[in-house]
Amino acid sequence: MKGRMLRFKFQYPVFLFIFTILIPLLFSACSSIQREQKLDDFIIVHTNDGDSPDQLAMQYLKHPSEKWRILDFNQMDSLVSGQDIVIPLKPYKLGGISSEGYQTIPVLAYRGFSDEASELPFKKQMAYLSKKNFQVISLDQLYSFFQFKDNLHEKSVLLIIDSTDQSIYDHAFPILRRYQFPAAIFITPDQVGKEKMLNWEQISRMSENRIQIQCRIKNDLYQFPSDKTFYGYFQKLSKAVEQAADLMDKNLNKRCSFFLYPPGNHNSLLVHILKKEGFQGAFMNQEGDNPFFTDPFGIHYSQVSRDLDEKKFETLLKVFQNVK
Repeated sequence: MKGRMLRFKFQYPVFLFIFTILIPLLFSACSSIQREQKLDDFIIVHTNDGDSPDQLAMQYLKHPSEKWRILDFNQMDSLVSGQDIVIPLKPYKLGGISSEGYQTIPVLAYRGFSDEASELPFKKQMAYLSKKNFQVISLDQLYSFFQFKDNLHEKSVLLIIDSTDQSIYDHAFPILRRYQFPAAIFITPDQVGKEKMLNWEQISRMSENRIQIQCRIKNDLYQFPSDKTFYGYFQKLSKAVEQAADLMDKNLNKRCSFFLYPPGNHNSLLVHILKKEGFQGAFMNQEGDNPFFTDPFGIHYSQVSRDLDEKKFETLLKVFQNVK
């Protein structure tokens, strides 16, 4: 027996060396691979089997929806275990500027949902945005983009609704929640609680579920009265805007930050009033691009009609302006 063991030892010295020396070293090297390396603006992470974009975004960027930053920066569609990826901790592509051109943000506007049938086009359009991997953004994200403080997903879009009608709560809100899309609703505060209109309880609930409630005033308030002076007209508009903002503050404990102009062009007088009341920006009913250098008090939006087919809907989703 002893002789056979000696023969084995000298006949197979390579195998003995591998098992006794190299294998432990190999496992030691694998276990010593550094999981992450922190730099000022980035974290380099060595991925494991259990990693996913959602999980890493939650861990390092505080929300799963931020996974697009990881995928975009590393120019990948999915993660592969055992690779090093870079997680950007700060904005890295401000303004969406590239050698080919710059990013633009489409704003899609809706005007209420009078019955259940009217939700069908809206439902199909939200499904389309989800299927085509559009990122629906908030007003805060849009404003940061305009201020050159943050970058956005390359296919970003903003949704706004111009109505105080209760049908928004009954028909649009459930669809937005289903897709976890944020939106901004511009209400006329002094109409809240009236027949077939939203009440403050419904508005508050939507506000707690990624719906940003903003304000507007009634269209007839913009008409210049024949029996008033220009100063009187200025006071009339100022009072209307101030009262709308105060009603929002009183019932939701937050001030309006964005305003919706009436149909037609806005004027510098109204812009002055809005700035005086602390608004950050305003939307006007005029199609056009919204790049990072957009005037926040002249944000363009496209009105989405109920009979808009898919091809026409696609034309409203321009996300890049090529300058070559």
